[in-house]
Parts: sequence; structure tokens; C-alpha cells
Amino acid sequence: MGVGMRYFLRALLGPTLLSCSLGTIAQAQDQTPSIDDFAFLQGFWSGTGFGGVSEEMWMPAADGSMFGIFKQSSAAGITFTEFMEITRIGTDFVLRLKHFNPDFTGWEQKDEYVTFRLQSVAPNQAVFNGLSYTLVDPTHLRIELRLREDDDSVHTEVFDLHKRAL
Repeated sequence: MGVGMRYFLRALLGPTLLSCSLGTIAQAQDQTPSIDDFAFLQGFWSGTGFGGVSEEMWMPAADGSMFGIFKQSSAAGITFTEFMEITRIGTDFVLRLKHFNPDFTGWEQKDEYVTFRLQSVAPNQAVFNGLSYTLVDPTHLRIELRLREDDDSVHTEVFDLHKRAL
């Protein structure tokens, strides 16, 4: 298991994902986010993260939600996958995900998932607690995942992904 994967597992099994402390993104208080604010994620993205190959794909929004998949692999094969959803829960948007082993057995229990609450949104950027997406340019998506280690130190895993054709 790679170093990045150990960080990730410690974060999930350890205390909690660290709330993101990125600079505040201007958002008018009277402006309510909509699912359209996440349209910049749409497409197939591939690049690096956790010391291997990271691939993420987001479908267009439908019925107020967006769905995506993530695959992490190394030279040895698939490390894990995720099924993801961005949706409104009450008045807030959240990104929820479930992890799966290479044999498609789940990490979380049947009715459980990892939840990242939206903190702010701006054109081409969405900041959730502990997870941010930034469209650096039309072909470059940067994802930053902040993890708290068992010793309370903080690690940020950066995924630099580039848009790919299917």
C-alpha cells in the first residue's frame, strides 16, 4: 500500500477530515448556490494523486444533482473506486461518496457515506469542508483533499487532473 493510500485510510479511519481552511471565496449572501455552479466539473479527468493514476468523471446535472465516479490505480492495478453525488440536503449542498475495494465490496456500511458540506462556491471553484475543486484552466482540474493524521498533523493530497476525451 502506497504512502498516499495510508494517509487516506488514516483520514477515514482516524479522527475526521479536516475542515478546509482555504481563503474565503466571495459569494453574495443573497446568492443561493445552484447545481449549475458545479457544471465546471462535468467531463472525464485523468492525472496524478496518491502516488498513482487518478481518474474522475462527472455527468451533467439532472434533477438537481450531479453524479460522478472516481478510480485510483497503481502499477499493480485498481486500488479503490468511489461513487459520488453532489446534491442539496435541506438548504445546503453536499458532496457524498462511497468507497469500494477492487472487488467492489464497500468500505462504508450500507446506509453510510462520507459527506463533505459546501463552504463556498465561485466561478470554476467549489470548496467543501476538507475538499476543494478548482478549474485552473479549461483542461486542468485541481482537487485538494485535506487530511488529519493520527498525530494531528495535516496533509493535503493534491490531484492534478486533465480533461480527456472518452
